[in-house]
Amino acid sequence: MHMTGNKTKASNVTAAHIAAADPFSEDATQWKPEQVAELDAARKNLGAEVSELAPLLTCIHKKKASPQQAPDLLANAYARVKKLRETQSELPDMAGGDPELTTLINRAGNALHAGAEFSLDDAAQAYEKAYRRCAEIKASPDCAAALRAAQGRVAAAQQDYRTAAGLYAEAASTPGLNVPMQWQYQNERAAALAELGHAFHDNAALEQAIELYENKVLPLAPIAERPDDWAATQNNFGIALGILGQRHRGTWLLERAIAAFESALSKRPRDRAPQQWAATQNNLGNSLGILAQRHNDIEMLEKSLQAFERALEERTEERAAMDWATTQNNLGAVLQTLGQRKKDTKLLKRSVEAYKSVLRVWTRDRVPLHWAATFDNLGTALRLLGEHRKGPRTLEQSIAAYNNALAERTRERVPQEWAKTQNNLGAALQKLAERIDDPRLLEKSVAAYENALKEWTRERMPMAWAMTMANLGVAQRTLAEATKDASIAQSAVETLVTAVGAFRNASHAQYTELGEEQLAKARKLAAELNNPQS
Repeated sequence: MHMTGNKTKASNVTAAHIAAADPFSEDATQWKPEQVAELDAARKNLGAEVSELAPLLTCIHKKKASPQQAPDLLANAYARVKKLRETQSELPDMAGGDPELTTLINRAGNALHAGAEFSLDDAAQAYEKAYRRCAEIKASPDCAAALRAAQGRVAAAQQDYRTAAGLYAEAASTPGLNVPMQWQYQNERAAALAELGHAFHDNAALEQAIELYENKVLPLAPIAERPDDWAATQNNFGIALGILGQRHRGTWLLERAIAAFESALSKRPRDRAPQQWAATQNNLGNSLGILAQRHNDIEMLEKSLQAFERALEERTEERAAMDWATTQNNLGAVLQTLGQRKKDTKLLKRSVEAYKSVLRVWTRDRVPLHWAATFDNLGTALRLLGEHRKGPRTLEQSIAAYNNALAERTRERVPQEWAKTQNNLGAALQKLAERIDDPRLLEKSVAAYENALKEWTRERMPMAWAMTMANLGVAQRTLAEATKDASIAQSAVETLVTAVGAFRNASHAQYTELGEEQLAKARKLAAELNNPQS
């Protein structure tokens, strides 16, 4: 997804604009203000028109995609529309001079033009009629397969990934179709299932995609004959393995993902395909970083860092701004983890700088939730750095970063992310309060932890709830100590008893031990405050 110039004249999008541009969306005028803002941000980011994006976003909303997922889903959907337009120019030549087939193909193309007539449903219907006409006149395999694949792209753009996968499968199995085209359509089939699995947490779809890449797509791209297609398949195979590997506790899938990326790089040299090489380096860095954290392996974290640095040699801000920002964000994360593990302030400072650079591209007006996530990450990097510095300034910057994140990460819009940032804010406020001895900041810290617990409930997020309860208990104890308030001390005891019980029930020995240490301190303080003369 690359940033391009704004093609629309209007500076803002309203529900009225949506209704006018999207006649088949009956509920367009009922869109919430944040959804209208979401469309306006996408319009700026993608350089597209409202008439194209509103129908696509309507499909995303109907699928109940989360607000965090929506921007990437919309970018992918719009990329498929652009791909349809690119391939549309090739279809009339495949019609073999048949007037009816040519008319139907042109009708589909007209439905894909930006403007009031834009309609993916109309395009799909025209493609279906054209496909049937192909059978009647016994058109070429290339024509029939291309029309089926076009329908698949329409379905994928409408978030109907399983239908899309079925259409791609039909395209690939067209009698007489050459092997490279079979590979292309099987590859798109697997990609549709992988996107379904990624965006909507459908592990079965991811497993299907992995099986397809391994047993259908790879055999259609022999390494000796078509090394570029083989490398592309290995890269996509690795992505699917990596996504599923993140969701499983073991390491086998992540190890396979790393092997797939390394295989891709063996036939995807930097000098021949620099941007594809960089993309695979970025993917490799992600899988190495996740696996390194599971193994607590600093050497592997450093390999992850090196992969991101290699990717950035080609993914520059000038050539590929959005890709550059993605890798910079990943670089910031691994630098932060390494800096924390090694207690290295230079690495933490580099993490801070990486996140700050991301904000040049992931701006609030174009990708507001990405912007907010980056500020949350920046806040944590600053907090960790501030813990190693004597003055309050870095911790104050951390708090400011978290408050910036909360400007877009609202409870109504993204409740779980709001809770995460509230918890992080509580930690930064607590550290600053201890640094400058200010009980008012401790009160704010307690309030932030209590906010987080409104969404991180025991039923929904048991471990996040337990950790935040422990954080709250420690903040309450520190506040009670500062204010000599026995009632707050007693609250700290009760909070920590609950947290320790949760850790013990979950068999988290380390957290249980740490919690018991804090509970003992809280009990001692409560006893002292309740019996000041003893």
